[in-house]
Amino acid sequence: MPISFDTTGFQQQDQSNWSNPANGDRVTLTYYNLVPDLPAGLDDLPKLRHDLAVIHGQDGCLIEAHVVQLAGVPALLRIIKVPLPNRPAGQAFLCSFTVPKATCSAVLQLIAVEGPVTGMREGVLAPEVGFERWVMPHPYAPRVQGRLPFHAGDDPRFDSRFPDHPLSRARAWAHHVVRTGRLDPQFAALPPFQPNAPAPSQDLPPEVAAIFNAQLTTAVCGVPVGGHIVLQIGERTTYWKLTDGHLQSRLARGNLSRSPLSEGRFRDVIMIDERTGQALMTDRFMTDGATLGVQTRLQPVTREEAYAAVTPEALREAYRWVGRMIEVADGRREYLTLEPVVNQGERVEPFAMMALQNHNDEEIVVVSCKPAPSENTPFKGSPGINAPVSRETLQGIGELALSAMLEWGPHPLEIAITFNRYGDGIESQGTPESLTDEARAMFTGTLTQAVPGIAVGGYIALQQGEQRTYWRLPDDKLEFWVGFGIMARTHLPGHRFRDVLLIDPQSGEALLPYRYGEDSSTRGSKMTLVRVSPEEAMAAATPEACKESFERLGRAVFSAAKRGEYLYVEQLENELKQDPYVLLAVMGLFDDDPQAVASASPAPSTNTQFNGLPTLEGPASASNVIGLGPLALQAIDDWGIHPLHVVPTYHRPTR
Repeated sequence: MPISFDTTGFQQQDQSNWSNPANGDRVTLTYYNLVPDLPAGLDDLPKLRHDLAVIHGQDGCLIEAHVVQLAGVPALLRIIKVPLPNRPAGQAFLCSFTVPKATCSAVLQLIAVEGPVTGMREGVLAPEVGFERWVMPHPYAPRVQGRLPFHAGDDPRFDSRFPDHPLSRARAWAHHVVRTGRLDPQFAALPPFQPNAPAPSQDLPPEVAAIFNAQLTTAVCGVPVGGHIVLQIGERTTYWKLTDGHLQSRLARGNLSRSPLSEGRFRDVIMIDERTGQALMTDRFMTDGATLGVQTRLQPVTREEAYAAVTPEALREAYRWVGRMIEVADGRREYLTLEPVVNQGERVEPFAMMALQNHNDEEIVVVSCKPAPSENTPFKGSPGINAPVSRETLQGIGELALSAMLEWGPHPLEIAITFNRYGDGIESQGTPESLTDEARAMFTGTLTQAVPGIAVGGYIALQQGEQRTYWRLPDDKLEFWVGFGIMARTHLPGHRFRDVLLIDPQSGEALLPYRYGEDSSTRGSKMTLVRVSPEEAMAAATPEACKESFERLGRAVFSAAKRGEYLYVEQLENELKQDPYVLLAVMGLFDDDPQAVASASPAPSTNTQFNGLPTLEGPASASNVIGLGPLALQAIDDWGIHPLHVVPTYHRPTR
């Protein structure tokens, strides 16, 4: 063997492969009888690092690269991360030592893969570091935009806090190999590597090799009509047939990766291999530590084939769906515009703007077009139409926008949805460090972040780390804010979020931070809470007070559904999703037959409405959705958990 290393903890599979049964890590040793394919020599580390960052950015991200001495011989140590296409989330970390010679090389590589629970490291560190400082320019190649981000959470200073994380394991293994690795004397004595000669890539396991074999490119999505969709790839407009419902069910919900057009303007994008039609719908949010999303396959078709599928019925269905997406966008402080997909910059005519607005304390839905549609359309020459918000008017606004599109000339298949962020639509950090000067001036003490539970009978529990405190509320404002997506949020692993407030534990002065603002700084509404004993707070949780609080929680479920979210009701101290919990959701809110669902784990007993079953569901009528909250209360009582000790957790489904 050209390289030998300490195999303690590993079981040898054959002459060049080892595995660690304790954590699943795999080590491979490969000898290449070819000139190495390194982009630069080991004596030109800046160029080597830059070019490797570019190369690995196509498939993942180069975390670090160093020239080290392996048994006195220069070697390239690099650690990269790649997403796993065969799993809904997760990353593999590849740590390798390459010893290049003039006509050959040896590579010793460890592959460490995240387990079933992913994103633990990122979910803990991102709030600490600050989301505005989380993703950073690559230190070796600042202009590189890799498939995975270079972020602060991969810094080695955090390894000691997460010793079982695959990146921490990879680094620990690398340090051990540097100390203990040995080279075959004959191999070590070979002439050194000189750059500028090609060589094969490293042998990788199938799940990782699939990433490197794909030739994915970014494509901007149009509006799907009749099972077909336009993808704008650079300056080319391409036409595709959908082979399943995966893409349609994820478009316009705000969870896919986005392409910025200009300040505050974005469109959904996917990654597609034009040779095979294999596509990856990458997640916009990275709270699980990866941008990997869901795979699908599209079938390329001609423009004529795609146009033929655009029947009047298909058009009506497609643009009624567009109308319903206005409500989802409003939950993100965004509005929608319909524009030709070829327009990739600032907004220009023609376009149709669609939004929810408050007019004289009434929610209305608005469509405004430029240029104004003619007298031959439902607009009757007016540039805009509005109506009170309802399911029917939302769908109807989409059809009205379609009538303008048809008059303007771009084919309705070649129209894209653009997300437009309101000026006050930037999410707040919700931390003491991010307070505006004006907000900080309202307090004399030190504010700390706390997670509020469900308010019951005028009392609430706050969780700060492992500490729980109880407080009497001065009014009902906080009761009506928790669970409704109004307050700033803390991020948990797995696309999960909770409301937060800032409180001075000594005085009880608190800030209810607004979720959105003109920048990421934190503003809010001040109130003063009164510290009480656990006994006083829990005594206020009468049956009547609990019923009122949890019916309000049922209303919050509908509010969450309009934002494309579910609610989990779970114990305050549990940051990860774990038993016991109740999932409350309106499934298929934008379908013809939405369902109200309560799913509990473990299944409540036969003494509850669950009657020993884990899940109850029914039509999403107003009474059934409101009734989801009392169902959760029954489960909590059945498990012996006090109602003050649970919290609504927002979950943004991406799968």
